[in-house]
Amino acid sequence: MTTQAVSLELEPRETLGKKVKALRRAGIVPVHLYGRDVESRSLQCEVRTLLRAISQAGGEYGQPLNVSVAGESGAYTAEASEIQWDPRNGDVLHVDFRTVSS
Repeated sequence: MTTQAVSLELEPRETLGKKVKALRRAGIVPVHLYGRDVESRSLQCEVRTLLRAISQAGGEYGQPLNVSVAGESGAYTAEASEIQWDPRNGDVLHVDFRTVSS
């Protein structure tokens, strides 16, 4: 059985700190990309797109995704290392992507 690599495009995020609540209200999830030989980045993604990609990859413990950043060439192979959920209503609050060596 062959599996297709799941791709996800993230956008750079300018809003930081407590102001990300406004992003979440607009349906955008703050995302963090980090790893070896990669500068830590604050990014964002639309919640439906993000959840669809993570689900297709098999969830938090699934296969790595091909993550690209809008406006940049190249992509990273990354896995969702932590997904933070709101305990009251089940909404996704934040996702950390850690790059993996290929």
